[in-house]
Amino acid sequence: MTSSVNARPRSAEGSAGTVVSSKPRGTGWMIAVAAAAAFLATFNETFLNVAFTPIMADLGVDVATVQWLTTAYLLVAAIFVPIANVLYHRIPTRALFVAVTAIMVLGSVVGALAPNFAILLIGRLLQAIGTGLLTPIGMNITLAVSPREKLGMNMGIMAAMTTLGPSLAIVASGMLLTIAPWTTLMWVFGGLCLIVLLSGAVFLRTVAELGRPKFDTFSFFLVAIALVGILFGVTAAFGGSALVAGGSGLAGLLALWAFIARQRRIDHPLLDLRPFASGPFVLGVVMTMLGLVFVFAMNVVIPLFLQSAKDLPPMGASLALAPGILLTVALGPTAGRLFDRHGGRWSLPLGFLVMAIFVTLVGVAAGFDSVLVFALLYIPAVLATAFVIGPAQTFALSSLDRETSPHGVTVVSTSFQIAGCVGTSLAAGIYGALSGAGAASGRGEADSLLLGFHGAVGLVVVTSVIGIVLAFLANRSVRRSRATSAAVSSGADASSGADASADAATHPA
Repeated sequence: MTSSVNARPRSAEGSAGTVVSSKPRGTGWMIAVAAAAAFLATFNETFLNVAFTPIMADLGVDVATVQWLTTAYLLVAAIFVPIANVLYHRIPTRALFVAVTAIMVLGSVVGALAPNFAILLIGRLLQAIGTGLLTPIGMNITLAVSPREKLGMNMGIMAAMTTLGPSLAIVASGMLLTIAPWTTLMWVFGGLCLIVLLSGAVFLRTVAELGRPKFDTFSFFLVAIALVGILFGVTAAFGGSALVAGGSGLAGLLALWAFIARQRRIDHPLLDLRPFASGPFVLGVVMTMLGLVFVFAMNVVIPLFLQSAKDLPPMGASLALAPGILLTVALGPTAGRLFDRHGGRWSLPLGFLVMAIFVTLVGVAAGFDSVLVFALLYIPAVLATAFVIGPAQTFALSSLDRETSPHGVTVVSTSFQIAGCVGTSLAAGIYGALSGAGAASGRGEADSLLLGFHGAVGLVVVTSVIGIVLAFLANRSVRRSRATSAAVSSGADASSGADASADAATHPA
């Protein structure tokens, strides 16, 4: 198994079960559709966040209740990710893509017409089902049709879209809410889904070898309990009782243990665990999650801080994020091309280092009056994620062979939702807890909010430093793998030479 940073899938076939030519017809359009799907799936994770205040006013709910529009969304999306690989190999690609996107359209219509919060939540959960299925389907399509020499660039495009989605959603929703009610957000998202649905119907074709993979229902329930328990425990740690959070987390961990044990025992596991045998894959997944934690944490805390401490309107707080977001999207494919040429030897540790340095400077700038300096310092911090998320994801998946690649995609896609939920919950929880503690100790409102923001900044600095360490470990694992491969190759050559000499001695000319 190859573990080089520059490793590529074994052939142009891409992921397991896919059969594509070296230059498949319509590859560019298919990747464009897959990238649009990745954008939609992550865009909707934060699109409704800025609208929480008008939703509370219109539907008569409090903050603790309205937060479930995000928390429940991420939980359901994470639960449905493991199902995507089974569906991907049972249903033709075009039909599957259209059906999943149609679920998101339906959820948008239900949410836009919702007369109360319960119906709105149902519509939101329908959208979440689509998100959980659409992200891994789009990644599998990209892996299947990408030429080996362009895999890094194409995965960089996918990573850019997943980074752009939750960030741009805050900006777009802030703009829309200045001129229209919150229900407009649901209609706009439904319209975007419909456009992507029609594009998929036109440009996609089947890229997977179809069969009848079995779906293990009990495994699905176990992984659902595991993810809900763990992620709800993280969420409740700052907003509920310690007993509830601890009990939920423990139940989730026990269900996760049972799920792993079952996957190793049954003939047709819901999630093949073989990718975890690859050290580079595990390191790549963790690095990807650390980059995503940074993005989600800052996306929720920066608008909160700028609106509450700096008295900016939602539109102004959103625009403070916009320059870095747009530049990150433009830089994503470039970072992918650099990975194709040079690997991640320098880009991964440097990306994490820049994240740590500049987000620290953002924390310092938060104590001053200038929002412009604050926004300018945030640009290189978020730009650095382009050199982390896409390359780390490619590093992880390129360490797998074509048989285990689809299972690796499922793991990576699940990690997206987990990282989003953990990043959002931890950052918002730390921000709220420290702000409340500051107020309780007699600090002024501005100082209390600044204390909370500094706590959230400390969280992402710590995760970035961990990322630097993991990047160096990944590079070391690559060098070790290369040395081992070279030794095996030289040993095989020596053995072949010895056999040839012996044959020549036995059968002289």
